[in-house]
Amino acid sequence: MTDSSDKKMSNKPQNADVQRGSEKQRARKERFISEKHKRDERTASQSASRDTRTPYRERPSRDSGYGNKSHDENRDNQSNTKDGFYTKRSDAEPAKSGERLARGAKRVDLPMGRLLYHVLAVLDDATNSDSPIDRALASHFTNIKGRLTDRDHARIRDMVWGVVRRYRRLLWWLEIKGQTLQMRKLLLADLVLHSGKTVQDITNFCKGGGGYLKRLTDSEAQALSSMEGSELTESTMPEAVLLECPSWAEAGLREAFGDRFGEEVEALNGPSQLDIRVNPFKGNREDIIPRLEKAGCKVEILDWLPNGIRIHDHCKKAHMPFYERGEFEIQDAGSQVLAAMVAVEPGQRVVDFCAGAGGKTLALAAEMDNRGQLVACDVHNKRLARAAQRLKRAGVFNAERKVLESERDPWVKKNKGKFDRVLIDAPCSGTGSWRRAPDSKWRRDETDLEELVALQESILTSAGRLVKPGGRLVYATCSLLPCENEDQVRKFLQSRPDFKLVPVKEVWKVQMPLSPPGYLGDMLRLTPAQNGSDGFFAAVLVRDETAPVIKKSDPVSESAEKSED
Repeated sequence: MTDSSDKKMSNKPQNADVQRGSEKQRARKERFISEKHKRDERTASQSASRDTRTPYRERPSRDSGYGNKSHDENRDNQSNTKDGFYTKRSDAEPAKSGERLARGAKRVDLPMGRLLYHVLAVLDDATNSDSPIDRALASHFTNIKGRLTDRDHARIRDMVWGVVRRYRRLLWWLEIKGQTLQMRKLLLADLVLHSGKTVQDITNFCKGGGGYLKRLTDSEAQALSSMEGSELTESTMPEAVLLECPSWAEAGLREAFGDRFGEEVEALNGPSQLDIRVNPFKGNREDIIPRLEKAGCKVEILDWLPNGIRIHDHCKKAHMPFYERGEFEIQDAGSQVLAAMVAVEPGQRVVDFCAGAGGKTLALAAEMDNRGQLVACDVHNKRLARAAQRLKRAGVFNAERKVLESERDPWVKKNKGKFDRVLIDAPCSGTGSWRRAPDSKWRRDETDLEELVALQESILTSAGRLVKPGGRLVYATCSLLPCENEDQVRKFLQSRPDFKLVPVKEVWKVQMPLSPPGYLGDMLRLTPAQNGSDGFFAAVLVRDETAPVIKKSDPVSESAEKSED
């Protein structure tokens, strides 16, 4: 047993340690309070001595003899602040145009000279990289993020697109003045001919150095001086120049439209509208229209489309919350017609062969009511990645994506003769979409057109193998040139006698809510002048139900299998 006296003896040292620790803690606390009182007394005495001195703003400035009024006023403003030292954020000086925004400073608009520097940078970047103007603008604004006002962004964007939309007329002026083609000279000519600036104005804009255009050369000044007082449009200009029609597309458009060439091409230069297709998985047109109007949108029912609506004041962005919820998809009216011409049914096997970002895939899935198999194919993985996001947002789950190596991917051979519907929205020159992408006119030439025609023929020949007997093949483009449209269909029908052309009027009667327009022929052609949509072409082909599944030995398949065998 342990003696109880031992326990008492063992506790004594512990109690002593605790007592000594408490005494040290009390001593530290007393020293802290004493030092705090001393600091407070020193602070009070210093404040009293400052109050007896002459206020800072009343003392004479050592710089007053040099007339440094702004420096004195700046110190006065500082002394009037709450703390007598810091400047309030609201009182901060505005940041200089183009510089990074200081904390609390306000951004001011760029002067015209600095603005032109950014405009030319975008034009040169688009020219050197052969990239679309909207991509060049986005890249430029990203690189200078935070240095421009919203108004500057809009001014730069308007000036860049203005030069693009007046490109051929400006080029005509440069040619007759003996000037070489440069984006700088096009921009300067646009200032004189469109904006009414004088050579003296432009000389003041082009100061040289950082942030400004280089000074005018003698040749530039002479050419611009001879343009002063002239109108951009001259009566002596050829018709194609007046209509901003590129030379590589002129012959094809004249063939397509004949006497209506001028009217149709002029409509291609006009503004585009915002068309949407209501997503039936998340609502209907009758339900969404009053909600869009309540949100501030001005809408128009496109009654010749099953689910089409046109928004007229789309710049206000009031429609965006509906789009983000997947209640509708942005899709031109003409593109909605193409999807309807496929005439899909629930439970079928369908291929969207050149799916891109999936706009028509979404429309096909809606018609299929999410039943059946829908395959979205493309050679561009990034485009199909964007399609995946759109499909998820719209509530589509019967669609799958397939990245192809080329139009003759082995997947096509493995699945020949297995699909009820095949849609080919082939890559094309885009002449029907000039309203949305006017810069595409000037990024192509005759060689590009020849390459596109060869690619379209190869795509049509290869994808045609996927159609089963009795199935339907729809060949479509957003071009209006016969060499990309009617000529391609005729060549395909000659090589594949097991396919027959179905008059598009007959399909329209079944698929669309209104009767077909009287000008429709066997093939579909939509234009801004006639339909108010972008330009589109489509041909509906049906494979003979008695046709056997194509084998490699069949004569009609020799061209399709040649590159694979």
